[in-house]
Amino acid sequence: MVAATLIAVGILSLLVFVLFCALVELFHDVRQIRDALGILDRPLSIDIGAAAGTAPSNHGLPPQLDEAHSALVLFLSERCATCRILAATLGGALPTGLWIVVEAMNSEAATEFVDAHGLRPRLADGRVVMDPGGTIAGRLGLNTTPVAYRVENGVLKDAATVPSIRYLSSIIPTPSDAAISVSTRSRTFALLGFLNLRTAGVLNQFAGFDRK
Repeated sequence: MVAATLIAVGILSLLVFVLFCALVELFHDVRQIRDALGILDRPLSIDIGAAAGTAPSNHGLPPQLDEAHSALVLFLSERCATCRILAATLGGALPTGLWIVVEAMNSEAATEFVDAHGLRPRLADGRVVMDPGGTIAGRLGLNTTPVAYRVENGVLKDAATVPSIRYLSSIIPTPSDAAISVSTRSRTFALLGFLNLRTAGVLNQFAGFDRK
């Protein structure tokens, strides 16, 4: 009887150990999946060199940014998978304080990217800028996307990679009305863009940084 009990305890202990190992492996697999989708949000700081402390317009960016109290300039490339996911999730609804530069090999590719992600309406007010040939990126010495430059009091402060839409939404500033004039209705609609149902679809794609 005692022997049978010991055997049963031994078998039960073995089963618990096996289940524990399986659980550890499951958590490891989930972490890898989250890494692939960019959900862990691991931004990397970008050295902006001599651009630090200079006016955005000096590098070909919209002159309105020279008057911005606080803004974020997001560089996207038509050759970058993560960039397409970010653009698709935004869906053309840009939160207040966010500006986008679309870098592409030529004008045709830039136009295709803008149209595909509903960004064309924002070309008129300068919130979206096309950068065929990477002229603006070249002036800044930028060779990685997606990257966000932070603007404070009309000058470039720093920059970092943007691994996911979740991270992007966490760093977008709220500029003063004097810096960028946006109606309350437009601001509300822009913020709702982050809740766009298309998020569920685009997050199923593999996200990664592309070096040009």
